[in-house]
Amino acid sequence: MTQGRDHLPQRDLATALAEDPPSRAAPVLIDFDHTLLAANSTELFILSCRPHWMAAAIDFVVRDCIPWRMTGLPHWFRLRDYMCCLMLALLMPWTILAWRRRAPALFAAQASDSVAEALAPIEAARCVIVSFGMAWLIRPMLRGSRWEAAELMATPLKPARRNFSRGKLALLDARFGRRAVAEATAISDSLDDRDLLLAARQGILIPPQGEAVAAAERRYFPLRYSIRAKYGLLHMLDKVLLVDFAILLLGTSRDLDDLLRHAISIPFLLLSLHCVYEMGYFENDMVAAKREAKPTLSKEAARFRDYPIQPAGWVWAIGLGLLGCLAAAYTRSTSSLALLPAITAWAILLVLLRLAFHAYNQQPVQGRLPLYAVLQMMKYLPVFFLIHPTMMGVLLSLSQVAMMWIVYIVYRSGGDHRGLNKEMIRGLFWVVGAGLLATTGRYSLWGSLLPVGLMLAWCLLRLAKPRLMELAKRRPAPALTRAK
Repeated sequence: MTQGRDHLPQRDLATALAEDPPSRAAPVLIDFDHTLLAANSTELFILSCRPHWMAAAIDFVVRDCIPWRMTGLPHWFRLRDYMCCLMLALLMPWTILAWRRRAPALFAAQASDSVAEALAPIEAARCVIVSFGMAWLIRPMLRGSRWEAAELMATPLKPARRNFSRGKLALLDARFGRRAVAEATAISDSLDDRDLLLAARQGILIPPQGEAVAAAERRYFPLRYSIRAKYGLLHMLDKVLLVDFAILLLGTSRDLDDLLRHAISIPFLLLSLHCVYEMGYFENDMVAAKREAKPTLSKEAARFRDYPIQPAGWVWAIGLGLLGCLAAAYTRSTSSLALLPAITAWAILLVLLRLAFHAYNQQPVQGRLPLYAVLQMMKYLPVFFLIHPTMMGVLLSLSQVAMMWIVYIVYRSGGDHRGLNKEMIRGLFWVVGAGLLATTGRYSLWGSLLPVGLMLAWCLLRLAKPRLMELAKRRPAPALTRAK
């Protein structure tokens, strides 16, 4: 019969089964991840994929960059994880063979001993493993174990929409019927399975087995820490793409040809710099924050304590920098440096940036004020060293640095930095500077109409950003319909 409980307290599995043993004629429905397995099968698969950098890149693009919530599915995260595993299998087909070879040993090492002991008196053939994990990942894990004899209900290789929109109860009803489910014993670690636990004759909610470990927290990829633990995806897209990249591209381009050529090399160079900045962010959160009375530390940052940001961050920084230097040389964007001197200079600048951020993290709060301006300047100086900027480009970058410095000083002084109109401050700095520069007679605004016009348009768009965001958030009110 259906249980009438309003809540489901966690229980000890062995005690619950001893007090109310499962009916011999009814199935035993068992969750897999963090129940039978003291881990998550999806995360284990992603962590097992080689090479790590390629798996991390696919994982980042699929799970971090695509707005899965917009699908409207109640369980959109299932679709996200399925697509991530599918893309890994398609783009890295060798991982499937490797997984089939490693999976049994992984299950033997990661299976929950307490759950296995409690279920030992129950024949595996009576059990049904029910999971929204991927069947093609779970089945190899069960090979050679006693659970190979159990029926497996999991997400197939070609799933239907119901696998991402309905709960386990609906899927089991379709397979066994509601009467069979009402006579069964259901075991799970998650309240996501609340409908099934309440519908079964005995629903047992147990504590999650093992630690919740995400593959993203064990594999480095540029900007992942910044997005997940520091700022968030939209903020980082705005900060890196719409501000830093825009300033560097506009600040080094004198005509349309420059815009096209520099758009090839600057993204690599900018990401290379941000890899080093992430090391500084990570150090600031994990080390320097301990010295502050009221550190601004995201609760998500604690999940990244084992994040391999070093040396992986350096590998990515150097690799991306090398690609950026090669692209700049190929498109003839470098100022006057040959390829080898440019690569050497870039590596030195990366080290200087890392040392500056380390020095910043070692300082008390008030001692960080001048170094903060240096860190902001280093977002642009290394690129400008390789690709000569225009005078207006230097002015625009200095306006950005000055604006960020003012905001930081207000923040560290205890003021309301969020109330500052940052876009207005930056725009005024640039307009006033451009006007003063034009009065010297050494720079003609009319002679650089395209870059100056683009910079002005960018500043105006940044000023309109709050209004544009407000319009984007608006949704038409749903039409009222008369019930019939």
